[in-house]
Amino acid sequence: MTESLLAPDPTSRGAEDPVVPPTPEERATADAAAAIYRGPEAEAAAETATPEPEAPAAEEAAETPLSYEPFALPEGVEVDTAALEEAQSLFAEARLSQPQAQKLVDLYAGKMNELIQRQVAAAESRQMAWVAEVKNDPELGGKRFQSARTLARRALDHYGTPGLGRTLDELWVGNNPQLFRFLVRVGETLGEDRHVGPAAGSARPSAAEALYPNPKDK
Repeated sequence: MTESLLAPDPTSRGAEDPVVPPTPEERATADAAAAIYRGPEAEAAAETATPEPEAPAAEEAAETPLSYEPFALPEGVEVDTAALEEAQSLFAEARLSQPQAQKLVDLYAGKMNELIQRQVAAAESRQMAWVAEVKNDPELGGKRFQSARTLARRALDHYGTPGLGRTLDELWVGNNPQLFRFLVRVGETLGEDRHVGPAAGSARPSAAEALYPNPKDK
């Protein structure tokens, strides 16, 4: 071990005894005594000191319920009341202000509008493709297209209700080639049967009977 030139010589006379640190019990006793008696100066300072106002507890602030004014929505956008109430609960839980919550509502409304526009564009594109397929079909298209359209309309008028065609269009299936082909073939059977016609007082044949007549009746 390297010798320290500044260390006291333990063999020299008159060397001071090493300082022994107080034990934990001695330190605790001294702290308690200091707390009991702080002296006149400390007591005077404590009496003249202005107490600091207590800050509101974070828990109390979090428990304060938040309410929101009606949110501004784009024109034509319908609100799902249940979904909006659920969203407001999440806004309040996150302690969002009215402007912050409005930004999220605007974002949602914009994304929903984009989704609807894409769906409408895709449906319109599919309708145009179906019409082109029918017009190019050897059985239904070309010079036969107008007559095929008349036959399909005849089948709807004969077996359907007045609103059936409109309902098929609202469901975006009115131009489906397979449905159109089916209606054309039903219309063809009606055209063939009109020369014979049902007997007086007989019931109107069903769609299945018109499509699949009984061979014994021929």
